[in-house]
This record gives sequence, C-alpha cells and structure tokens, in this order.
Amino acid sequence: MELFNKKNKNRVLKAVNNEMSYQKLTASELHQFVQHWNYDDGIEPFKWIIKQIYLDKGTALCLYWMLQPDYFCKFKNEDEIKQDINFESYPLIKDIEERYISGFYVDGNFSFDPREEFLDENSNIKCIPAEMQIKSPGIVFDRIDIEFAFLRNPNEKELKTINSKIADAIKIIQISNSDFVYGETNDAIKAIIESIEYWKTKELGKIKIKNLSYLWMDCIHKKHNWSWIIWDWETGNNIGVTNATKELTCLADTIINHTIDGFQKSSIISDLYKDLEGASNFYDLKRDPYSGIGLLFSTDHLKFRE
Repeated sequence: MELFNKKNKNRVLKAVNNEMSYQKLTASELHQFVQHWNYDDGIEPFKWIIKQIYLDKGTALCLYWMLQPDYFCKFKNEDEIKQDINFESYPLIKDIEERYISGFYVDGNFSFDPREEFLDENSNIKCIPAEMQIKSPGIVFDRIDIEFAFLRNPNEKELKTINSKIADAIKIIQISNSDFVYGETNDAIKAIIESIEYWKTKELGKIKIKNLSYLWMDCIHKKHNWSWIIWDWETGNNIGVTNATKELTCLADTIINHTIDGFQKSSIISDLYKDLEGASNFYDLKRDPYSGIGLLFSTDHLKFRE
C-alpha cells in the first residue's frame, strides 16, 4: 500500500467537506473517504464510485456494509422494500453485490472484515450472499484520523501578541475618536464600527486595521466569557476565541477583513457580538448567516489539547 501521508489526508478531508471532487481521489483515498463520509448527507457520491474499476475490493465491501444491507433482510420481498423510507440505498447495495461477486473489482489491497464490526451471532443475514460476509484480501487499512488541526490554549508569547494587538487597536480608534477609552464592551463595539467606517474612506498607510479584530474578540471574551484559543494547523496557527464547549470559534483574520473591504456591512460586527450571547452551538443562534461567510466556525469536531 502506498504511504498515506498528510497530503492524502487533506485530500480526503476536502472531498468529505465538498471542497474537492471525490472523483479525483486515488484508490487508497477512496477507502478512507468511504469510512469518513457522513451517510446522513446521502449516498450520491457512491453511485459514481462503485462503477470505477480501480475501486479496491476491500473498499467496495466496506461501503456495502456501511450501507447496512442486513437491514433489508427483514422484508419478505422487493415490493415491501420499495415502500420503505430507506429504499434509496437498496439499488446501490444490489449493484455492489453484483459487481463484487462477478469479479468487477480486481485489486485486493485493503482487507475488510464485516465480522469485525457489523456482524455477530444475532445478525439477520439470510439475504446476504455468503461471499459478502467473508473478509477481503489485503492488509488492514482501518479508519484513520484525517483531521490534523486541533485547538489549544495560547502560550505566554501568544498572549503577549494578543494584548499588543488589542493595544494597537485602541490606538487606531483613538486616531478618529480621541476620547475613546476601552471599558464597556458595548461602547467598544460601537467604536470599532465607527473606526471601520472612518478608515473605509482613508488611505491606511501603516495602519494595521485588522488589529481591530483583536479588540472585537476581546469584547466577546469579556462579554460572553469566551476563551482565547489557538487553532493549530500543520503549517501555522490562527488566534481566535471559543465558547466554553469549544464548539464555536471566531478567528482573528475574518470580521475586520470582511467589513473593511465592503464584503459585509459593518453592522455585522455588532450583530454577531449580540447574537453570540448564550450560544453554545449553531442551533442556539437566532439566525445563522455567519458560518456561510466565514465569521463563525464550528469546531466541535476538533480535539482540544491543554
């Protein structure tokens, strides 16, 4: 089996997140794609995937059991099956069966054993062909972690950077509002918006306008008790704030970028600030325009490292 490196993991992750076509994945990447796909999102990708002759036998067998073929063994005939709400997956299951048993899939690099996870002595498998119950040839290539990002607390140096950028943001506001003193967060949010509107019509020069985002996040930190966080990637990290459950995260390089260039109205700075009160996940929000435009990120899938 080829070495499954960070690039391979990233390609699978992008395909799962619909950021890249699954049709571009290699055989080994498809094997991981099958194991990472959220089947609640439908089975459309697999209608194409199962028709590819380079699909590994182990991948086809894995997909077959992920679709829970034994579920249909309780029905007396296909007419009953057609009335069931899960009928959509049935034709796909039968297609995999036919291709697998007929030898359509030639390569057997990745071993898959349905009895390891899907079958036990209580399983109803009377409608499952014997060949689909047998371990496929090859080496074991179980589901691996493709998400290489994680959340962590800022270190001492990063906390100093945060405080420095907040101080710089205050100075930026004071250029157009000399009376501004950072105290009440509501007043600070208003001042940030006024500063954005002021600088939209000016040459920025050496003004690091993006540092206003750190003041905005500090308001979230103080008002809603969100914590400063580092979203760590392989190649770098992003500073942000996250709620108590680590499910929602706002990052430093978003809200000011989105408003200073006119992509969003500056009022969204206040809207998101208010809407995050008491929010522990997306369902708590009164409205959810924020994730789609990259202002609020779901991070409940990421590991947190102290």
